[in-house]
Amino acid sequence: MPDNSLPLADVTILDLSDDATVFGARLLAELGADLVRIEDLHGDSVRNRGPFLHGEAGVERGLAHLLFNAGKRSVAVDFQSSEAREAVVRVAAGCDAVIAPLRQSPEMRALLDAIAALSGAPGVVDAVFRRDAPGDQATDLIGTAAGGLLGLNGFAADPPNHPAGELGYKELSLAAAHAALALVFERQLGHEPGRVTVSLQEAVNFTTIQTANAGWLRWVGRVPSRNVPMSPFTTYTASDGEWVSFTIHPPNWPRYHDWIKRDLETDALDDPAWANGTYRALHNQELSGYTRQLCARYARAELIAEGQSRGLLVLPVNSVAQIADDVHLQSRDFFHDVEIPQLGESVKLPRTPFLSSAHESGIGAAPALGADTERVLRDIAGFAQPEIDAFFASGAVTGERTAAPGQPRPAV
Repeated sequence: MPDNSLPLADVTILDLSDDATVFGARLLAELGADLVRIEDLHGDSVRNRGPFLHGEAGVERGLAHLLFNAGKRSVAVDFQSSEAREAVVRVAAGCDAVIAPLRQSPEMRALLDAIAALSGAPGVVDAVFRRDAPGDQATDLIGTAAGGLLGLNGFAADPPNHPAGELGYKELSLAAAHAALALVFERQLGHEPGRVTVSLQEAVNFTTIQTANAGWLRWVGRVPSRNVPMSPFTTYTASDGEWVSFTIHPPNWPRYHDWIKRDLETDALDDPAWANGTYRALHNQELSGYTRQLCARYARAELIAEGQSRGLLVLPVNSVAQIADDVHLQSRDFFHDVEIPQLGESVKLPRTPFLSSAHESGIGAAPALGADTERVLRDIAGFAQPEIDAFFASGAVTGERTAAPGQPRPAV
């Protein structure tokens, strides 16, 4: 049952997203919106991508699906069927906004145009690689390169490093979620919401905005790049071979200075010039040598504890397994066990990022393929039962039936 205390409890979103925008749709579900996900009869790209739960492939077992489709409803249709596409348009008429995929087939583009042409149409969030060439297709790798992030990521001696976790897609999803909210608010105010286009290239550029600060050239005489990074020398190895991120918060420079002086028994940083942040930035390679020596004297846990006690940003660089076992995250109940009925077991999912004293967002299970086809066609699109039975009989849609075809359905 929907939680009416959540801020989007009265909002319905049509989710046509792909890997690039699916995270944005999930965020709206966590705020209480009814996310109606339209999928292919055989499952979409999110469902069918690995890795899979326990290494066993299947449309219900993809880890990306279990994560990004949590809390949604699933409608399975044959996108090659004109009657199925017309049914989706009718479902859209009962929704407040639509989130489109980045990769769009001609059929998908025609479907989005048909939705936008509806009288009283829901707002449509279009996703493109870049605005000057909306038909161009791009992967996360291409997006991070075009948005400038790839050129900043890595070390001068190595090729550029593609950030893990499809960061470009995550940024595009955030932009899509914001755009969908704007369209919903426009609709609630009685305005025609129209269409909003979000760009993968522009979304990635959001992550590099500090490097676009023209002040860097004036302050330190250089423009940041992978070869001349803005904040180099921030990762170090501890004595046990584990990695940390080590950053000196400017107000706490004296505490770092004292730590170096005590442990390394040197007065090399006594010169007042080191107290100036710009001077340290210009001499960061020299300064990193002292930090490297310091880190080598401690095991990681001890290094982190001592650094944080001094107000320094000393943090673990964790593997995925270490994140799952992180004591801090465990103590804050970051992971929740979510029962997946179609699998007969539970999976651990990260807690929602939305924390509020007014409401508590729950984490729902990802739906089985087509679990809600019949209900959505009846309750949102308004099809009569004989029409729904005909859709199933023709193969235009598939999914769970709430009763035998032609029989009365339970009241909702």
